Amino acid sequence: MASKRIEIGLILALVLMLVQWNGVRAQSGCTTALVSLSPCLNYVTGNTTAPSSSCCSQLSRVVASQPRSGY
Repeated sequence: MASKRIEIGLILALVLMLVQWNGVRAQSGCTTALVSLSPCLNYVTGNTTAPSSSCCSQLSRVVASQPRSGY
């Protein structure tokens, strides 16, 4: 289970790095939603045992906005 969290955390970190690398461009809804979940990174990577309140509120916003990935 811990390896799955590490894998997800690394993927999230990679996406965040790619977004910054591309500079200021119009971001797709999925990218914006993913970046908005950065408060969850410590939880996803296993650095904390529970998600922070900011993680939970951001996740609620993403779920409410229902972004579509195109798949």
